[in-house]
Amino acid sequence: MPPTSRTRRIREDRAVLLAGIVLAGLGVIALGLLRLQVVEHEAYRDLAKNNRVRMEVLRAPRGAIYDRHGELLADNRPSFKIVFRPFPAESARRHPLDAAWFARVTSIVEVDSAGIAEAVGLARRSGQSVVLRENAPFAVMAAVEELGERLPGIEVLVEPLRHYPHGTLAAHVLGYAGEINEAELEKRAEAGYRPGDLIGRSGIERAYERELRGQDGAEFVVVNAMGQRVSTLTEGPPRLPTAGRDLVLTLDFRIQRALEEAMADVKRGAAVALDPRDGGVLAMVSRPAIDPNEFSVGLTAERWREMNEGGANPLLNRAIQGAYPPGSTFKIVSMLAALAAGLLRPETHLSPCYGSYMFGGRSFGCWKRQGHGSLDFIGALQHSCDTYFYQVGPRLGLERLGAAAHAMGLGVDTGIDLPQERSGLIPDRAWYDRRRGGEFRESLMLNLIIGQGELLLTPLQLALMTAETARSGAPLRAHVLEEVRGGEAPRRAVPPHPGFAAEPRTWAAVHEALERVVHEGTGTAARVPGVRVAGKTGTSQNPHGDDHALFVCYAPVEAPQIALAVVVENSGHGGSVAAPIAGRVLREMFLPDSLRRRFTPPPPRDTAGVLRGD
Repeated sequence: MPPTSRTRRIREDRAVLLAGIVLAGLGVIALGLLRLQVVEHEAYRDLAKNNRVRMEVLRAPRGAIYDRHGELLADNRPSFKIVFRPFPAESARRHPLDAAWFARVTSIVEVDSAGIAEAVGLARRSGQSVVLRENAPFAVMAAVEELGERLPGIEVLVEPLRHYPHGTLAAHVLGYAGEINEAELEKRAEAGYRPGDLIGRSGIERAYERELRGQDGAEFVVVNAMGQRVSTLTEGPPRLPTAGRDLVLTLDFRIQRALEEAMADVKRGAAVALDPRDGGVLAMVSRPAIDPNEFSVGLTAERWREMNEGGANPLLNRAIQGAYPPGSTFKIVSMLAALAAGLLRPETHLSPCYGSYMFGGRSFGCWKRQGHGSLDFIGALQHSCDTYFYQVGPRLGLERLGAAAHAMGLGVDTGIDLPQERSGLIPDRAWYDRRRGGEFRESLMLNLIIGQGELLLTPLQLALMTAETARSGAPLRAHVLEEVRGGEAPRRAVPPHPGFAAEPRTWAAVHEALERVVHEGTGTAARVPGVRVAGKTGTSQNPHGDDHALFVCYAPVEAPQIALAVVVENSGHGGSVAAPIAGRVLREMFLPDSLRRRFTPPPPRDTAGVLRGD
């Protein structure tokens, strides 16, 4: 039966509607293709490219560090890192990380399977590469390279590792560099730091991070379905890394080594040698020592705990962070202050020393119990007579003593270009008002004048005091950096203190007394044949244990080339412990080998054959 006209119209309308839907669908597809192939062509091309191309960072080596004569103190050597890179899900399905994979990786990389599982899980969650083993041995690296196809996701990276060829030598000056942490990364992201970058943690490595740090490079590499590197992309050359700038320090390797060897048996202490001509640090030692190479390869939790427990604190640079009562070495400042104030003259005799001094109804003992008898001011410093200085203290007063100390850079930062310097303490009345409720008594001056009481100085400050004494009060700024190779010359800032002004006859008296200390006093262990040495011993009381031994000196007296301060904790008298250390360094510096081996300095003994104190 032929369809009616109404049925025919319905069919025609449906056909038109269906055609419209088909045409609309084709239009959408055409628009989508247009968007994919024309409008977003670049974006999808890059996305496709990234599926097979990966950018790899080329780590820049840090700048090398040298002593003033070109001896290498820090550089870089290649280090092998074994890393796991997560790869796309479709590749993971074809190359599952099953039990056999974990067993192979554990055996070859020689890392605990639990550690590998944790690292792989982190990589999968974050999508970032993780390090399975730092500083891997060559044999491990070779095995990973050889079995690469059986270890999908595992790669070897070659990066520069900080290296200190002399181990513990000058370790506290050089410092060390470690991997940047997340907190630091947030603060320094704008400076171009990335995860895994090294950053200076202490010493020169920290102070001159900007100069030592180089500019990382980059290259694009072709990878396979397992995410492993196949070849370098040839469409463009790699951006090569730029090494950091090399530094030349004021350190003298020979003097540094001599000082290290002289303090080899010291458990805790520090020593600093300065060049009195310009304030450059010739040597700096802190005990106990550390090997910065340990931080380059990575410390275990047990080793880190060992370093931070027991009170030895080897990470502390005692040369600039250890504060000690200066003991009788401070009598140099006391004598200068009294002479400059006109209270006494070099030839002034005070009441004789009979082994003690009465003040305010209390007896203050001299280190020499049988007493020194009658002495002038030069003799009092030469023999370190406490009784003489007890009589000077109340006459001088706290303000004048403090002013003299501050003029020589004591009790404040020296401004040295090393981080975390401690300022020490020269107390004034305001300090006593805060700590003792304003109860400053004159009797306190008897302790302060001989370098005891609340006085605290760092070994660096003692060395600076000694260097400025050698220069008759001319101020110095201690520094470690000599030159930045290929960069701007370091600016020599003015000293942060004025220096001590006194008449030439005042300085002549102090120089004479200090030279007598070494020639025939308590510092004879620092003698050097044919060289005029001036110095001062000290023994400071320690409320936490045995006395500290101290010695400061400079030489030659007529044209000083070195000023040295030595502090040995809990060890006894300065003349018998600290002075021999200084003497060994001076003889290494000024004597030929043959004479140095034959010479034995006389022990510091008095006429009765008793070992000298103080």
